[in-house]
Amino acid sequence: MPGVISKFLVLAMNQSNNVSLQKADVEDVKVLTDTCRRAFDSDLEFDAPGPGGPPGYDSIEWNTKAIQNKWLQYRKILFGSETVGGFIVGNRGPGYQVCERIWVDPDFMRKGIATKAFELIWEKYPSADLWVVGTPEWNVRTKPFYESLGFVQIGTTHDYPTWTGNYYEKRISDKFPRAMSKITDIQNGQQRVLLEGRVNQISSPRTATSRKTGEELKVADVQLSDDTGSIKLVLWNEQIRQVKENTSIRIEEGYVKEYRDELQLSVGQWGMIITLL
Repeated sequence: MPGVISKFLVLAMNQSNNVSLQKADVEDVKVLTDTCRRAFDSDLEFDAPGPGGPPGYDSIEWNTKAIQNKWLQYRKILFGSETVGGFIVGNRGPGYQVCERIWVDPDFMRKGIATKAFELIWEKYPSADLWVVGTPEWNVRTKPFYESLGFVQIGTTHDYPTWTGNYYEKRISDKFPRAMSKITDIQNGQQRVLLEGRVNQISSPRTATSRKTGEELKVADVQLSDDTGSIKLVLWNEQIRQVKENTSIRIEEGYVKEYRDELQLSVGQWGMIITLL
């Protein structure tokens, strides 16, 4: 048996040596969309509540826009000369990298390809302080995979009302991440705010009317604090149910505005609220 295991490990290592990453072009979008669709649809075999994947996973239009998006680094995963998956990297600020999406065609899974893809990506970002990645709580195959790479679950997300997401972090540096802010350092007009704080109090939701569309909205105010001070966090509509009193949260892609001589923090369109463990 030990000899069989050794041969398996050698074979896996040899296979991973055939893995490479290349910048994706629009000409690659059809095969990338197809492999993405196949990969996420295969989650049905691993306790997925139904068919489907993340937004745009099976859309040529979505993947085309993602390839052209200047804020994303969209790479194709090659096994030899064949495109077998994709890896989309985003950032939340200096040294704060996000695995927005990674997938491998089911026909090429369990060959060490995804592990090698991460190793190659890390080489391309030597100054990263940390990496983060999210995955649905029901996905039983992603938890051991990310943990094998050194990711540690730090919290949960609640973007979808029907299921919870697990949020993982891999710290490269033990210093305070350059991208993160303390409340005392926040300034009016600041964009792409990344910070952590304690939810001390949440007001009852009230209604407001959008100046742009006339739409009726729900809004609630949160008193958020850290070891340097406190700030009002304004939550809108679906964001309200994502935050509970007496919990600690991380805000990603927030922005700050001054209203009636008071600084207020809001979560941007592409922002996230993570409930910390």
